[in-house]
Amino acid sequence: MKTIMITGCAGFIGSHTVENFLSAGYRVVGVDSMTYAASRDNMKSFIDDITFVEEDICNTQKMKELVEDNKVSWIINFAAETHVDNSIENCSNFIHSNVNGVQSLLEVCKSTGCSILQISTDEVYGSVEEDTSLEEDRLDPRNPYSATKAAAEHLIAAYHNTHKISYKMVRMSNNFGPRQHSEKFLPTILRSLMSGKKIPIYGNGSNIRDWLYVKDCANLIRGILENGKLNNVYNLTYNNEMTNIEIVKCVLGILDKDLDSSIEFVEDRPGHDFRYAINNSKMLEVCDKDITGMVDAIEETILHYKNRRIV
Repeated sequence: MKTIMITGCAGFIGSHTVENFLSAGYRVVGVDSMTYAASRDNMKSFIDDITFVEEDICNTQKMKELVEDNKVSWIINFAAETHVDNSIENCSNFIHSNVNGVQSLLEVCKSTGCSILQISTDEVYGSVEEDTSLEEDRLDPRNPYSATKAAAEHLIAAYHNTHKISYKMVRMSNNFGPRQHSEKFLPTILRSLMSGKKIPIYGNGSNIRDWLYVKDCANLIRGILENGKLNNVYNLTYNNEMTNIEIVKCVLGILDKDLDSSIEFVEDRPGHDFRYAINNSKMLEVCDKDITGMVDAIEETILHYKNRRIV
């Protein structure tokens, strides 16, 4: 039985990934510092099946002990601050978790021989007006959040070059699904509707994102760990591009609600990238091609939030 460590295991994507690896027979050591974006409820389905430690990944000595004591072969690092608006307001926490935290884990890898799978984002490429970004394209982060994720990638590449650590990196498109924090776009849509308020939409709603259902993403991450080449980067996407207003229309259609009476356009945020789009040809060489239908995925997400009464 392989043992992996998943940091950020009480978060949105991290918790789904824990479930995926457990179902495949892995032993999991879970680490989370339990910031505002984490929830013990997210771990209900697996908390008794993993070794869980509440700790900051910047505690290098503790991370080293966990890796050594549990004979961890891979660290899958989800631990990060991710909300762009928060990074614009103050990026100190982002530097702590997304840069210093990764450096801490790299020191663990250097001293133990453990490898790291870094969870990055399509936002490191910056806004893409046309075509799609390839893994070898130049990084062009355009907000503090994506800048810290790009910095982490450069650190990992540097530690590989200097200290010969082994790594894999994935740049994910925009995830959605059950357990996503209420600050994100889809939970904001549902919370607004269910509280009788209008959905706030930045600008005119034409910004484009590439939407990836979180359970599909977790499956792709395991595919990369098991089948991807060492010291390589993989874009994770099924190329499901939709504008923000199209997402809103999809939700409203499922809930049988009117568009004009349900939305309001608000001032766009600073540095709001127009479009993220990544090429998945490299991923498709090694990963499962099955995908959850968009309507089915949104319906599952709506049901989750209704049942938890979060929105």
